[in-house]
Amino acid sequence: MSIHRELLEYSYEQQLTHIPSALSMLDYVHHIFNDGVVTRDDFIVIGKPFGAQAYYLTWRDLGWLDDIEKLGVGVKHDEIDFVDYGEETMGNALGVAIGMAMAHPDKRVWVNITDATLQMGNTLEAMQFIGHNNIKNILCTIDYNDKQVTGNTSDVLDVDPVLDMCIQGGWNRTGCNGHVKSALKYTFDNLSEDKPNLVVMYTVKGNGVQSFTDDIKKWHYKKIQDIDELAGLLGELK
Repeated sequence: MSIHRELLEYSYEQQLTHIPSALSMLDYVHHIFNDGVVTRDDFIVIGKPFGAQAYYLTWRDLGWLDDIEKLGVGVKHDEIDFVDYGEETMGNALGVAIGMAMAHPDKRVWVNITDATLQMGNTLEAMQFIGHNNIKNILCTIDYNDKQVTGNTSDVLDVDPVLDMCIQGGWNRTGCNGHVKSALKYTFDNLSEDKPNLVVMYTVKGNGVQSFTDDIKKWHYKKIQDIDELAGLLGELK
C-alpha cells in the first residue's frame, strides 16, 4: 500500500483536516527522513504544523512512533520526544531554530515551514539573522505550493523577493520538485557545508487527488465525511 493511500485512510479514520497540505509535503518529508538527511540526533523544528499526517506516517514507518491514533492536527513537542519544537502558531520556528543552532553548532537543525510563513515579519528577521551570522548548521525546507486559505500566496503577498534576498543575504538557496525522488536525492546530496541551507520545495497542494487540486479552499479545513467519499478520493489517487 502506498503511503499516499495510507494518508487518505488515516485522515478519514482520525477525522483530520488539512489533508491537501499533508499531501503537499508528504513526498519530501518522507525522503528527508528515510534517506537519512535528518536523523533523531538532529534538532527537529516543525514550523508547518498543519498536515501533520505526513510526519506521523513517515515516523511510524521508521519505527519512531508506535501509536499514531491519538495524535491530532498539529505536531506538539510535549507529545513526541524527538520533536524539539512543534509550532501551534506560525512564524516562530526559525527564531527558535537560531537558539538551538547557536547553542549546539555541532548539530544540524532542520526547520520545515510554508511559503506563507515568509509573509511574517518574525520569519523575515530570523532569515536575515541566520544569513548574516552564517549559522550554517540550519537546514530550512519550504513547502512552496503557492496556496493559502485566502488564495494564491503570490497574489496575497508575493514571497519571491524574500527568497531572492536570501541569496544575497548569505544562504545557500536551492530548490527542486518536492514530489520527484531523483530530484530530492540530488538536492539533499549536494547541500552546502559552509552556509545555512534553504531548500525550496516546489509542490502541489493536494498532490495526486484532483478533487483537492480543483477546490483547494473547500478542502483546506474539510474532513473526509464518510466511506463513500473516501472511496472516491482513493479512486482519484495517482
